[in-house]
Amino acid sequence: MRTHWSVGMLVVAFVLGALCAAIAAEAPPAVEVHGWSLTRYYVDLVVDDTRDSSGVITNKEEDSRLEWERFSISGIARLAEGKVVYGEVYIHPWLPNDDPSFLYLESLYLDVPVAPGSKVRLGKGRSNAFGIVPGYGNRKTSNYGPLAETFTMDRALGVQFIQTRGKDSFNVGLFESQRPGTRSIGMAADMQLDEGSLSRTAVSHLTSRDTPASRSGQLELSARYGRQMGALNVGVSGRGGQLDETDSSFLASKFADYNGTNRTRLYSGVDATYQKMPWYAAAEWYGGSLGGIDQSGYAILLGVEPSAKCTGVWREISGACKGLFVRYTNLDIDTTPALASSITWDTEQWAVSYVLPVRIKYLPLAKWIQLEYEMNKETVPAGGDDIPNNVFFLELFSAF
Repeated sequence: MRTHWSVGMLVVAFVLGALCAAIAAEAPPAVEVHGWSLTRYYVDLVVDDTRDSSGVITNKEEDSRLEWERFSISGIARLAEGKVVYGEVYIHPWLPNDDPSFLYLESLYLDVPVAPGSKVRLGKGRSNAFGIVPGYGNRKTSNYGPLAETFTMDRALGVQFIQTRGKDSFNVGLFESQRPGTRSIGMAADMQLDEGSLSRTAVSHLTSRDTPASRSGQLELSARYGRQMGALNVGVSGRGGQLDETDSSFLASKFADYNGTNRTRLYSGVDATYQKMPWYAAAEWYGGSLGGIDQSGYAILLGVEPSAKCTGVWREISGACKGLFVRYTNLDIDTTPALASSITWDTEQWAVSYVLPVRIKYLPLAKWIQLEYEMNKETVPAGGDDIPNNVFFLELFSAF
């Protein structure tokens, strides 16, 4: 498998090289290459040796560990007539080389200007056509919150029309349908590789997933209208599409309430972002139905991100004045809760994140250290114990 992967990468390199040469023959593009990495030290993760069938947890143990979470390589080429090509891959070094997510294509798209303030995006990347795009600049915390994981986190493959005119923005996307899947609240990198630990210390929740190894072939239509009013941006979104037989089988395996025939995904949302130095605030609400399983949730984030010239109390608190953020998330799922199935539980999370810029002589690529704490709470059915899935980590962000 490793040989196949190496040969595949070699072929891709030759193809990209030939493409660049062809482009260069007409007009050499301006190419930029960037990379970054996340290295975390998890503090006192709970490892539960025993959880019986009734959900009672005993023999708790704690473990601290160092993890190289992710490495990213990206490139951007600026072509003639304002066209832009962008590509980015993630490497998750804690996964086996033959795992589909060991080398993950995060983005690969072409932006084509079509009018002043308007462009068409062809390919794969973040969706600009539903809610707040949860990139670093918006989410502020290193980890995504459960609301973003459910509705906006995973990448979209298709075509987007992106337009900003004056105070108004209007984005529309036609995408290949994401599949229903799960993500885990309270999971550290490689935890799922430790036999049994995932089921004891993390809580699954229903999400929409980008699944490169199993595309559905169904389509989704999504749109967001936004308006800028001074420091405040507000938006309203809608999204609709169809599920296939594989999606239906997945829901039937997870939810006793699923009727087996509903194959419609319908979501809506409202969002607002306020940004005026040193204050930052964001509020989101998304809800809808995935195959008849109703989901809804909201998140509120407040923080300060003073400029480099900040003075007074913020410099005393943050030293280099980078940022301190607090987010609360509440996520509900309208289904009969089952003690043995955490995907049926309502969840909430408090997240606190502090970012401190650093300069380390022997690590010239180091940019900042992020301290982040998540306090997770689930509505566990009667008879079960609370799941010990709080997370605290120190993260070194390096980049070039």
